[in-house]
Amino acid sequence: MERNIEQSTKVENLQKQLETFNSTELEQAAYLLSLLQEPQAGSADNAVPMHLLGRFLGMVQNQDGTTEMALGFQNENTYGVAQGGSIYTLADVAIGFSILQNLTAGEKVFTLELKVNFIEKGQGSRLIATPLILRQGRTTVVSECTIHDDSGKLVAKALGTFYISGSPKRKEGEG
Repeated sequence: MERNIEQSTKVENLQKQLETFNSTELEQAAYLLSLLQEPQAGSADNAVPMHLLGRFLGMVQNQDGTTEMALGFQNENTYGVAQGGSIYTLADVAIGFSILQNLTAGEKVFTLELKVNFIEKGQGSRLIATPLILRQGRTTVVSECTIHDDSGKLVAKALGTFYISGSPKRKEGEG
């Protein structure tokens, strides 16, 4: 009973707070609340599910191996362009999804290191990340990723090393 009263109070407080929001704040609150719903496949028909941080940043993973990030308040810096950390995360997510396509059941991928060179401002309506696996071994992967804006301008280039855990054990005699 006490928990229901506490929950009811929280809902009432949230409703009061929403009444004080301007239209921009309401749009932002609606965006944030939409993220709490079940993970969606994304806006594109050919997209695959995305985790919460990716959805928050506006990312969609496409079947063709690219990852897009819609630009907006959720990932811009104080100058109104894509924040460096969101570009870094875009590269990390794009490479991670690319590696996942080559893994077997039970294997997981983790970032060991990732270096990003920022070349131009991330602006426009979206950024597109295109990963390329340079070498995939049994437990490590080296990959790069190019990030372009929607006009085709190169925004950033990333290079990283990733660790595969849960890799199948090699049979005796295999090199």
